[in-house]
Amino acid sequence: MPIRAYCTICSDFFDHCKDVAAIHCGHTFHHECLLQWFQTAPSKTCPQCRKQVSTRHIISKLFFDVGGEEHSSPVDPESLQNELDRLKALLSSKERDWRDRQKTVDSLRETVERQKVDLERVRKEVGEKEMLCSVLRKQMKYLENQQNEILSAKEEARQLRTKMKTYESLDLLLQGQRAEVEAMIADMGVGQSAMEQLSIYCISLKKEYENLKTSYRSTNEMCEKLKREVFASSSKVQKTMLELNRSKEDLRTVQEDLKNADKEITSLKKKVEILQKTLSTPTRTNEALSRLVFESPAPVELKQPRLHQPADSEDIDLNVTFDISTPELGGRKPGPVPSKKMRMDAVRTGFDGLGGRAKFIQPV
Repeated sequence: MPIRAYCTICSDFFDHCKDVAAIHCGHTFHHECLLQWFQTAPSKTCPQCRKQVSTRHIISKLFFDVGGEEHSSPVDPESLQNELDRLKALLSSKERDWRDRQKTVDSLRETVERQKVDLERVRKEVGEKEMLCSVLRKQMKYLENQQNEILSAKEEARQLRTKMKTYESLDLLLQGQRAEVEAMIADMGVGQSAMEQLSIYCISLKKEYENLKTSYRSTNEMCEKLKREVFASSSKVQKTMLELNRSKEDLRTVQEDLKNADKEITSLKKKVEILQKTLSTPTRTNEALSRLVFESPAPVELKQPRLHQPADSEDIDLNVTFDISTPELGGRKPGPVPSKKMRMDAVRTGFDGLGGRAKFIQPV
């Protein structure tokens, strides 16, 4: 059965379940509530009257003798009203605490929202940092690869320097004088390394000797081949020179023939002009002369010009002409030509054989 008194710290009635404690000012509280108050309060004072107290002034446990229900006094309305007021006050305090907690919850929600925004920002920054880290990792890998390449290049350079020294020594062995070679061998000293170096030199000299023999053999073969080609080329050149000289002689002969033909053409043109002038005035004398010209054999100067046939040619000469003698007129001298017969002659125009046209008399 609860005692009709309550703890002002937790606002619960005293009962037999929790121990009731008291301090020297006379106020009573639950023992657990009072210890918690002293642990959390900034100063050790009474929760109700605010007097200075200490833990050694606490009476940790009080005992109450509660009478039976049959001996209890009747319920007082004022005490009920007081109890109601106390409960209302307790409810209002609870509501106030609830509102405070609600405000705290709202502030915590705002804080959570801000923390979410900060979290998103931090996530973005983390993503950027991770991207930067990935780029840096790639750069580190690239630099490591370059470093490995540099190390391999250094090792290769060291090996090349060793080979170059060996080649210099071999060059000195191949092209140097005897004193220089002996000095180099003396500088090598005596030992396993010197013997290995000398064996390397011997093997290299043997390979060089074999290479020289092979190159000498190939050079001789190439020389013989070039000699044969030179002989064949010289024979071709001689043949070509002979043909060229023969062609030059033929060309010279053709040029002379052309010059003679030009001269003959010029003289023939002059004679043709004279004949055309004489034919343009038909008199009896001119007609007689024209008949004499046509009936008498042509002189040597009026023969058609022709080219000489080459000595070594087998072509048919198309310029060959045949001289036909004119028969005599029975010993009679040509007398004056009657006019009737002269009228029967016809004057015609044709090609003169020199690329032009000329007039000539043709008997009917």
